[in-house]
Amino acid sequence: MNEREQQRMDLPQVCRELIRTETSYPFSAADRLVEPICLADYGFVEKEYLVTGRSNVYRWKADGVTPEVKIPDVPYGSRLLVRRPEKSEDFQGIVVVELMNWASFYDRSIPGWGHCYDYYLEHGIAWVGLAIRDKALEVMQRFDPERYAELGFKNPVPAEEREEPAYSYGKKNTDPENENGLTWDFISQTGVLLKTQTPENPLYGFDVKKVMMTGATAGDTSLYACSIEPYHRMPDGVSPIYDGFLVYMTGAPGELSQCERKFDEWQERCKFYCEVPYIHVLTCGDMGGEGWHPDWAVMQRRPDADETGKKFHSYEIAGCGVRAGYDKLRCVCQEDVEKSRTPWRDTVNYEYEFPIRYILRRATEELILWMTEGIEPPHGPKLLFDDQPYPQKKMLRDELGHAQGGVRLPYVEAPLYRFDEQGGATRLPEETILQMYEDRDDYLRKFITSAVGTVLDGFVLPEDGVEMILEAIHETFPEKGACGE
Repeated sequence: MNEREQQRMDLPQVCRELIRTETSYPFSAADRLVEPICLADYGFVEKEYLVTGRSNVYRWKADGVTPEVKIPDVPYGSRLLVRRPEKSEDFQGIVVVELMNWASFYDRSIPGWGHCYDYYLEHGIAWVGLAIRDKALEVMQRFDPERYAELGFKNPVPAEEREEPAYSYGKKNTDPENENGLTWDFISQTGVLLKTQTPENPLYGFDVKKVMMTGATAGDTSLYACSIEPYHRMPDGVSPIYDGFLVYMTGAPGELSQCERKFDEWQERCKFYCEVPYIHVLTCGDMGGEGWHPDWAVMQRRPDADETGKKFHSYEIAGCGVRAGYDKLRCVCQEDVEKSRTPWRDTVNYEYEFPIRYILRRATEELILWMTEGIEPPHGPKLLFDDQPYPQKKMLRDELGHAQGGVRLPYVEAPLYRFDEQGGATRLPEETILQMYEDRDDYLRKFITSAVGTVLDGFVLPEDGVEMILEAIHETFPEKGACGE
């Protein structure tokens, strides 16, 4: 098989709808989320599909960037969860494929449905969630053994011949009985399927114009964009499978397969560009080497670009933490998690949290414009660091402890809260607030000026700018003299 034939991807062997009944329904069904949603109220429907096929396991060539086949033609089975407009005339032509986050072991949507579901519903955008990890598949099988009997990324290598699995973030994220490297062909075959007018396509009869990918997946989405995207082609051998990428959080790309370790954060190969539009949204917690996400994304900085075969924009968000409660409301409910005999990761209940959804909604719109009309997104300022070498480099902070520089929403430009870069926020003491602002009107004036600026600069949608301002208007503000002044 020559290189060109290896690059051509075909359809999965089977894509079959899993019918919902009173006793058998999808894990993560829309009406079984922490905050259930009735899709019919928005003219949307939800369907679930079993996808099976044959996949290759890859390894790195000598350049450490280009994959090659290590083990060919291995069977796999996974699932697609599809939410789309019921009527084709209400579909706007954009499909968002989300690689589901597996950190809780069960599938979670974060940047896609988790934060942008209302944008998809408002704009007639179809969403497709992909289960990409062995642990998530096993949870679904425990939840409903019959419905999900055919799922699996099984390791084709005999037990006595297996190499030591790679480690990521200092811990083992896989089972030697499984091979998560089978996921790449599954992801590519799904993209081909969504663009092919065949009755097996979940969007058959819909006019699919562009298919984009999103995810917050410990580097899986980044790895696909930097190494799999240029290697896999549509059946014509030329066209890209995915037309754009919106990656949220995490720094360096992840593992290619069971035994191929994650990219090291300081390596030049992390500074990749993409053939198709690529936007990376980063929290403060991703940028350095501390906390839950010690990703050192500051080491992968490279200039924005919009050239043929070289596309990339990044946004570093001041004040934004790595954990949020908002997306968890779009997560599978506790009852269904516990039915799968999996520990429930309790929904966080912060006093307040950074509303990263406003950034992600605008980034989605900017990526769509970049894909469909060639309009380059705005450039974002970078967070400020000292001049120490890696790994001593530290983020510069203001008097409240917030990161300096970066994309700045009014929550850090006119703050009432101190944001934690691991997640959540704490209300500032009243005496601090009264020292920062002359009065309530002064606070609102500064907040509104900043909010309007984020809209004009292209980081927040106009309707979300209005939401931010309304939120500020309803904030409580201390009265002079309440703190003994």
